[in-house]
Amino acid sequence: MDRVLVTGPLIGDSVSRLANHFRVEYSKNEVMGQEAFSRAVTDAWGIVTMTSLRVDRNIIDSSPQLKAIANLGVGCDNIDVSYAQTRGITVTNTPDVLSESTAEMGMGLLLATSRRIVEGDRMVRAGEFSGWKVDLLLGSELNGKTLGILGCGRIGQAMARMAGAFEMRVLYHNRGRLQAEVESRLQLTGVDFDGLLEESDFVVITAPLNEESHHLFDLATFERMKRSVILINIGRGPVIKEVDLIAALERNLIAGVALDVLESPPSVADRLKECPNVTLTPHLGSATTEARTAMSDLVIDALLDVYHGRVPNHVVG
Repeated sequence: MDRVLVTGPLIGDSVSRLANHFRVEYSKNEVMGQEAFSRAVTDAWGIVTMTSLRVDRNIIDSSPQLKAIANLGVGCDNIDVSYAQTRGITVTNTPDVLSESTAEMGMGLLLATSRRIVEGDRMVRAGEFSGWKVDLLLGSELNGKTLGILGCGRIGQAMARMAGAFEMRVLYHNRGRLQAEVESRLQLTGVDFDGLLEESDFVVITAPLNEESHHLFDLATFERMKRSVILINIGRGPVIKEVDLIAALERNLIAGVALDVLESPPSVADRLKECPNVTLTPHLGSATTEARTAMSDLVIDALLDVYHGRVPNHVVG
């Protein structure tokens, strides 16, 4: 029987569906480290990859039997997709099923940062709350403000819909314009990148990582934004150059930031952790039982589809 490597825990019992077709090595309790993965993948027919694991040319070349890579997540910047395709390897991801949960996380971070909820929690826990004051931890309302979305795909559009409930004006910037029907339904206005920076009171990054977006938010970018802006990143960490973000925060170029993704996870700069107007979460965008169960089902579906000669639903590239 061919061998399948599942590199980290999945939610539910979807892995059991592989048993009749494959020998399964399942890292059920924790995500494999890169070194262990490199050793374990060499004779695999298929792999379920976590986004923390790199599948580069060396990995692919060392795995001559590899036919399918099912990535647990939407972004596939951890995989050399184009090279995998030249080797006849099918690469899949798990879109759609995590859009709502990730958009909800984005709205949660937006509210937490704008209303300084995390700062308030720290204050109470530290015993520093001495009573109500009229100017205590003043934040910013969402109602009537302008939300700018960088990368208005499925997740960005879900956030736009939610922002409508707060009566926010919503701008977006994409490589290409959305269909007029989508813009009308969600009351979206497309702008160029400069317009997004200059007009937005809140900016949410949902864009994928590529050559164009890498370190797109650097010090020069922060200098072009409103001093009152709050930045949220639920896309990919390296879209923000973190050393420049720290400088922008220390110079009060922006009012606050919330990061669910980091430039070099799990490493976090001490200066970033020490900034009071920073909210940090450990990549929880799709961390709901509903989303992670659906994602787990999709990666197993993809492996079985390839095994049976079917085209999976979510082929990348």
